[in-house]
Formats: sequence, C-alpha cells, structure tokens
Amino acid sequence: MNRSSVTEFLLLGGLETSSMLWIFFSIFMVAYMLGLAGNLTIIVVIRADARLHKPMYFLLENLSFLDISLTTIIVPTMLDILLSKEKVISFHGCINQMFFSEVIIVTECFILVVMAYDRYLAICLPFRYLVVMTKPTLILMVASCWFMGLMYSITYNILLLKSVFCGPNIIRSFFCDGSLLVKLSCSDASELEQFQQLAGLFVGPLPILMVLSSYVAIISAIMRIHSTEGRKRTFSTCVSHLVVVTFYYGTGIFTYLIKPMIENSHGSINYILSAIYTLGAPMLNPFIYSLRNQEIHRGFTKTFNQNIVHLKWT
Repeated sequence: MNRSSVTEFLLLGGLETSSMLWIFFSIFMVAYMLGLAGNLTIIVVIRADARLHKPMYFLLENLSFLDISLTTIIVPTMLDILLSKEKVISFHGCINQMFFSEVIIVTECFILVVMAYDRYLAICLPFRYLVVMTKPTLILMVASCWFMGLMYSITYNILLLKSVFCGPNIIRSFFCDGSLLVKLSCSDASELEQFQQLAGLFVGPLPILMVLSSYVAIISAIMRIHSTEGRKRTFSTCVSHLVVVTFYYGTGIFTYLIKPMIENSHGSINYILSAIYTLGAPMLNPFIYSLRNQEIHRGFTKTFNQNIVHLKWT
C-alpha cells in the first residue's frame, strides 16, 4: 500500500454529468429507508413477541441485521458521492468499505444455508428438530457463518493490499467492488485471482449446492404427504426462504459470473447490477418474509397495539 500512488478512487466514472444522478439518489434513498424500516420492524417484532422466539425467527433476525449492516456500509457513502462534485472515495475508505461489505455478503450466504437446514429439519425430521436446533447450537452456527465471512474478507484484503495502484482509479460502480478494484492494480494479481477462484467455489457454488440439497429433501418429503392441503401448508413454511434464496443467489450469480462477459459492451451494466445486488435483497427480504407469515402478522399487531396502549396511558 505504501508503494501505491493512488490516494483516492473515482466512483461513478462516466456518470459525473448525467442527469440520472438525482433519479439514482431518489431511488437509493427510498430503497434504503424502506429496507431499514422493514428490517428494523422484523427485529423489533421478533424481540418483542415471545411466541417468535424460535430458531427460524432467530435466524431471520440475524438476516435482517445483516441486511441493515450491508446497506448502511454502502448506501450513505453512495448518497454522499452522488451529491458531491468530485465523486471520489479515499483509498482507505474504499478498502474499509470493501472489507466490511465482503464480511456481510459472505456471512449472509451461509446464514441462508443454515436457514435452509432449519427448514429441512422442521419438515423432514420434525421429532429431532428441537433436540438439534437448541439455542447454543444456533449461536454456534451463526458464529461460524460470521467467522467464515471474516476469514474470507481478511485474506482477500491482505492479498489486495500487496498490490500496487499506480494509475487508473476509476471504478464503474456505486461502491468499492473488489472484482473491479483488482483490475486497477498495476502489479501481478495472479495470487489474488487464484484465491478468488478457489474461495469463490467455497462461498458461491458450495452454499448453493447445500441449499439445493436441503430443498430436494424437503420437496421429496412434501410429495409424500397425501392431502393437498397438507402439502400446501407444509410448503408455505419454506416458500419465503426459497424466494429470498433464489433472488439473492440469482442476482449474485448474474453479478459476478455474467457481468464480466458483457460489461465491456454495456458500460452501464455495473451500475445497474451493483444497485440491484446492494439494495434489492435488503429492501425486499422483510416484505417477502412477512407477506404470508401469519406469526409475523400477529407479532406485529401485538407489538403495535401494546405500543399504542402505552402511548395512550403515558
């Protein structure tokens, strides 16, 4: 890092004078506020209602915290840059943003795996569910997800900081994307690229395969239920998670696998993809989980009514 001559990076390269900046600012602001309000509501309702103190909702609470963290790491800086004339972020600010966002992204990948495993136990092995999914086990699982995210990000950033940045400093994205940042290095990045390829298998295809294997078992168990009503009721307990997983991994695959193939011919693709990947899932997750979840509805109504009564008495 001491050998690098670059002290700041230019974000939004090519959009400095675009009239779309105010539209982007408005969209990001609204999406951030909706995601923040939705995820905070999920956390408050789960904390306030004892009936929701179950493994599934403990994991959902952690997912909401991760979504809040990711958007808060990225969006406020993004909004500030959208309004500024220079559209720059400092070298250290960029590295810090990338470090914490990678911790959150990788952690969330594995939290979704744990949530799939939770649904597998609940549907396929219901008599063992409460024996396996104890509070110490849940805490250990969540801590393991955070540990993997932290180790990935530490290793990636150590390798990245060995690189020399001496010239190009334009990042065509709304935030400091590691896959774009490494392309700006003036030094040999083969070691970092090898790590990306090996670790990419661990944080990409492996979680997806684990989720898929859980749902293959879940669907097989559901198909063995004789009544149509029973199948619908059982499947409804995991449909929200399935939608979230599909959207999260789908946008991730498109962003990190398909984007490199088309970004040279479509200059604006980085902006669109970074916006969807950064704001899409955090904004939609709380609404997807609460849309058809009657327990969340009852918990929200109870918490809301209790607060109204408290305000009236005070």
